[in-house]
Formats: sequence, C-alpha cells, structure tokens
Amino acid sequence: MRPQAQKEYRHKALELPEVLSGILVLFVVLWEACFEGVANSPAVRDAFVRSSHLILCGLVWFNTLVVLLHFVVEWVQHGVPRRFLWVQLVVGIVASAVFYGGVSASLGRWAFLTSLVCSFVLGGFSIGTIGAVLRARRRSPVKGGSCWSPAMRFFTYMVALVLLSTLVLLTPGATYKPISLVDALFTCASATSITGLTSVDVASTFTPLGKLILLLDIQIGAIGVMTFSYFVLMMVGKRLAVRDSMSVSGMLDQQGVNIVPSLLRAVFFVTLTAEIAGAVCLYHLWKGQPGFPQEDLWGYAIFHAVSSFCNAGITIFPAGMEQAGVQGNRLVQGVMLLLVLVGTVGFGVYLEGLTRLKGRLSGKLPSRRWSTNSWLVLRVMLIVMVVGTIGLTLLSAFEPSAHRDQGGFNLWESLWNATGRSAGFALTDIGEYGPVYQLFLAFLMFVGGNPAGTGGGVYAPVFALCILEVHRVLKGKQDLEIHSRRIARNTVERAMATVVLSIFWIVLTTLLLLLLEPEIARAPHGVVKMLFMEVSAYTTTGFELGVLPQFSDFSKLIITLNMLFGRVGMFTFMLIFIRQQEPSPIRLPETRLPLT
Repeated sequence: MRPQAQKEYRHKALELPEVLSGILVLFVVLWEACFEGVANSPAVRDAFVRSSHLILCGLVWFNTLVVLLHFVVEWVQHGVPRRFLWVQLVVGIVASAVFYGGVSASLGRWAFLTSLVCSFVLGGFSIGTIGAVLRARRRSPVKGGSCWSPAMRFFTYMVALVLLSTLVLLTPGATYKPISLVDALFTCASATSITGLTSVDVASTFTPLGKLILLLDIQIGAIGVMTFSYFVLMMVGKRLAVRDSMSVSGMLDQQGVNIVPSLLRAVFFVTLTAEIAGAVCLYHLWKGQPGFPQEDLWGYAIFHAVSSFCNAGITIFPAGMEQAGVQGNRLVQGVMLLLVLVGTVGFGVYLEGLTRLKGRLSGKLPSRRWSTNSWLVLRVMLIVMVVGTIGLTLLSAFEPSAHRDQGGFNLWESLWNATGRSAGFALTDIGEYGPVYQLFLAFLMFVGGNPAGTGGGVYAPVFALCILEVHRVLKGKQDLEIHSRRIARNTVERAMATVVLSIFWIVLTTLLLLLLEPEIARAPHGVVKMLFMEVSAYTTTGFELGVLPQFSDFSKLIITLNMLFGRVGMFTFMLIFIRQQEPSPIRLPETRLPLT
C-alpha cells in the first residue's frame, strides 16, 4: 500500500487546465439548462442551445483528455490510481461517449439531458481540484496550520452557494417573469439557510428549473455545504485530513474526529430514508385527491418532503398551505409534521441510536446508558413540545383576537406550531392571533431545535443549559450536573454567550428595522410584528405576519444577512473575527463587585 504522503500529491502541470475546463463545463451546462426552458422564440433558443452544445462537447473531450493524462501519470509514477480518479475518468468517458455523434440536431431529448448530467458531474469533479489548490495556499507560516477557521470556511461556502444560486435564478429559464436582484438574493438566502421567508410567490414565479435550484439550496443548506462536500469526497475514496474531520465534527456539534466517517454516513442515511419515505407517503395521499394538481405529483411530494425534513418551510403549492389536499387533511399534515420532527432531533442522536442498534444485532449488548447529549436532547425536546402546545392552546382560546372570534380552540394547530416552531409552515394566518400568542410563539422560535439537526434557533439544549446554570447559581452549587455527569465549564459558558449574543443581535436589528420602516412601526402592534419578523429570520423559522411585502430593498438585505447569520450561529460567526487565545497559566488576584 502506498504511504499517505503519496496519496495527497498533485500534478501542477495538469491542475490548471483541469480546473479551468471544469469551470467552463459547469458554466455552459448551467447556461444551457437555463435557456433551454425559455418558451419565447423557439428557433433562436434551439440554435443557441445547439451551438453551445458543440462548445460543451469540445470542453468535455478536453477535460476527459486531461483526466486521462492525470490517470496515466499517476499509474506510472505511483501504481494503481486513487478511487476518486477512477470515478472521474469513468464519468469523463461516459460523457464523451454520449457526446460522440450526438452533437447535431439529431440529438434526442434523453441523450441531451444525459449529456448535461454527465457534464455537470464531470465539471464538479474537476472543480474539486480547487480544494487542493486552496488548501496549499492557505497554509499559515505558524506550525503549518490553516489561516481559515472552520467558521470562516462554512460562512464563505454558504455565501458562495447563495450567490451562485442567485445568478441562476436571474436567468430567463428559471422564472416565468423577471424578478429583481434583491428578491432573487433574498429567496436563495432563505432556501440555503432553511428559513422559508419569501418575498415572491414561489409557485407562480419560478419554473421547474428555478424550483429545482431552490430544492438543491434547501438540501445542501440543511446538511451543510462542507458536510455535503466531505461526504462526496469520502464516497469516492478520498480520506479526510484531520483538519477537515475537525471541521465536520465542529459543524455537527460532535466531539472527536474518529466518528466523522460514521457521522457523515448517518447524516445521509437518515436524510435519504426520511425524505424518500415522506415523499412516497405524500404521493399516495395526494394521488387522486380532488382539487389537488395531479400533473406533477411526484414533484410536489419530493419538494415538500425535503422542505419538511429540512425545516425549510417553503411550499410550491399554488394556494400555499390552503391548497386542497393539505388544508384540513390531517394525514398529510401528520406526515409533514413527523418529517419536521425527525429533522429536528439531530444527527448525533441518530448516530448513537444506529450504533446501539448495530451492536444489538451483532450480539454485542450496548451500554444501557445513553449519552448525556441524547438524554438531554430528547427530554428538552419533549418538554418544549408539551409546554409550547399547552401554552399556545390556552392563549388561542382566551386571548382576544380575530382567531378567537372565529371560534378558535385548536389543539392540533397549537401542536403544529409548537413542534414546527423552526419549520415555518403555517396552517392559518399567524397575524389573526393576539400579540401575546405571537410573542410566545417568537419565544418558542428563539428556543428552536437541536444541535446537529435541521432546526434553527439558539437550540433547546443550549437554552436549557442556561436555565440550569441559573438554577445552579441560585442553589449555590459548585458544578452544573446533569444525568450523573458534570458539564464542562466551557460548554456552559458557550451556551450563555450564545443566548446573550443572540438576544443582543435581535434587539439591535429590530431597532434598526423600526428606524428603516417607520410606517410599519407606527401601525398597531408594529413593534411586535417587527420583532417577530426579526426572530423568525434569525432563528431560520419562516413564520411571517404579513409585513415582509412592505419592506424596502435595504430592509430585505438586512433580513437576508440575518438569515445567514442565524444559520451559521452568532457565536460561531463571532469566531470569524475573534481569535481565541490559549489559556494563560498566570491568573490575576480575585476581587468582588457589588451586584445588588
């Protein structure tokens, strides 16, 4: 077996042509996919697509030739090539074979689509070379470390995904009618941050291509751009460096680098299983349903299964959640609610559950004791659901509001809002409830879901640690103890810092929005509506009280930044600009200050 050092080599002479040709291949593929759906001037469209396809054919052949040279050089110098290069070469040969003889007008529809898919995959593999180039350029002169922190890389990749998706949505093939740059940016940021706020009607604005772009943004944004990239590299046989493993474990709130491969497999196993099962259930529940559009049933089922599991809250129904087959259909709502709940739990809990199940099936009895993380997550999640459901039910029944005037005492809707507090699907207009109901729902959104899950907020276990820390201080105990374990001080301090920074940021941006939108601020309950909107954006929830259409473009940009900051996490975002110091062995003399 070759040593690890030999596996990580690169041929600099072949690096640049491969990356450039891969970028050009992806550019032409996206350009064709966007313009191929334009309905006006079919003759001009067909001529454009045919000529661009000839260019794409040449680029694919050139890229495959470069990969083949890379393959031969590695075989001659180092023996059997890596699995990544084998897969890349096979995809290149398949793409070249599809293009052979099929670049004229006789190119069939399926051959055309197959060539686009193969070209997209081939270009993506070549783009992966950029990671190796950047990794070499980011070396810090101090101890060979990287000058890019995991937080910086995560935020940069998210912004890059949002900008790329925005450019695609601005093309004619992605929308039925033109939209502004701000609306496209806002929509892509909402999908990538799995928030669900939209400044345009998704169903009537975006073509199937535009909806597919949003679906990809939701899926990649939910599991993390870096997590998705590392899983692809792992599946094609590329071993992750220790730094990359630490980045993944940090993003998914897990400790240790040894569990990263198992964690990545658990993430994608749970995601695909839940989304496929949800799509199948929704398809059969909507099949033959009166009033429900039947022409693209699988598309509706897949999109809403992914949107529900990822807690995105974006819908493509023509009538929104009031669509026939959704409104009043408890089975459909139950499936969507279950998907939201499954996505909220957290992949760390699933990894532990799958590990324990595998141990039982293999005859190795696992420990009867679950980890403190899983123990805390499941209990806090149940407490928030029960308290939230009871509180919302009582407020909807006794608080004066338009909803109460309509005879509102709905336990199911309260359970829906409390459980889906980070999803953003609204069965009825939240604006019909009273301000106390809205503020209590904003509090539930702030609490949010769980670490390493698809929910938002400051995370329920983090908020629970803050409450328990206050209780510890009042009781005069020395340590915070949970589940017969002492919680590390840095964990408690990070939880407190996360909540404090989040509250500070929400108050600050709410005041800024009130200054920018004085008409909304002067309206009845305007402050509550603006605070609700800010909490919804920062916690990546997506509930809305009807004030978003009144926002100016500058206010929409502020909400866009809030959605991205909320997805990254305020504490993690602050680490981009603040370098943490090593603990000093020298401690200053202690003093006390009056607090009461």
